[in-house]
Amino acid sequence: MFQDEDQKVEQPAIEQLQSLGWQYIHGSSLSPDNSDERMFMKDVVLTNRLNEAVQRINPWINEANLRQVVRELTHPKVATLMEANQSIWETLVGYKSVMQDLGKGNKGQTVKFIDFDNPENNEFLCTNQFKIEGVKQKIIPDILLFVNGLPLAVIECKSPYITNPMEAGIDQLLRYANRRQPHEDEGAEKLFHYNQMMISTHRDKARVGTISSRMEHFLEWKDPYPLSPKDISDNPHSQEVLIAGLFSKNNFLDIIQNFTVFEPVDGRTIKKIARYQQFRAVHKTIQRIKTGE
Repeated sequence: MFQDEDQKVEQPAIEQLQSLGWQYIHGSSLSPDNSDERMFMKDVVLTNRLNEAVQRINPWINEANLRQVVRELTHPKVATLMEANQSIWETLVGYKSVMQDLGKGNKGQTVKFIDFDNPENNEFLCTNQFKIEGVKQKIIPDILLFVNGLPLAVIECKSPYITNPMEAGIDQLLRYANRRQPHEDEGAEKLFHYNQMMISTHRDKARVGTISSRMEHFLEWKDPYPLSPKDISDNPHSQEVLIAGLFSKNNFLDIIQNFTVFEPVDGRTIKKIARYQQFRAVHKTIQRIKTGE
């Protein structure tokens, strides 16, 4: 029964993502058994799509440099989950430099993995039932969101009728990221090397956190700015507002690029994204500066 109720949360989320321009493919069509999207079940990056995106965004890049930058992004040389996540985020927003001759001698050239200036120049893909082989067991996140083949967000959907559905969803996310008992290897940590947002939803409430967030730090996104709630429906529930506010193409890339920080706190690194009030206030201020109103 509860699995059916989970579907009543998951399916509307997928449909809303599609309405925002995300392509949908069922996870079985991205498995090593049924496609060339992944060689192994442990692979979390859709490498062919990443290659195509890097070539599209950087049409000058040669084959050797393409192979080099994709390999470096898919095989980060770091010791911990947080180090990998921060390193990859810095690469995505700060870009990568390679030496290549474009006609005026060998010079450093900037490679972009995501086109933040032109959101439509990227591929946005959502999937469900995407199985990933961890160290000890498989995990199957409810919804994964890829940009240019990189798994940048995960959404865990729970039935609103179970006990403490929000906490159950967050606990599941922490297990997937191997953050509950790291020594037990109960998740698939590599998936979260690329993760920018973790969402737990049971339709009536939806909250977002990052890979360092504790349960109490997962928070609602209560404003779909620049939309208003009435642009979504007469009485949108929390899940609809969060998806509209976080996963419109412009907002999603904007939050990753401009509203994400890594800060040292009590000897450990914390990853934070802005709250909806901060995101809205910054954009309204920019708008006032531009228009003089």
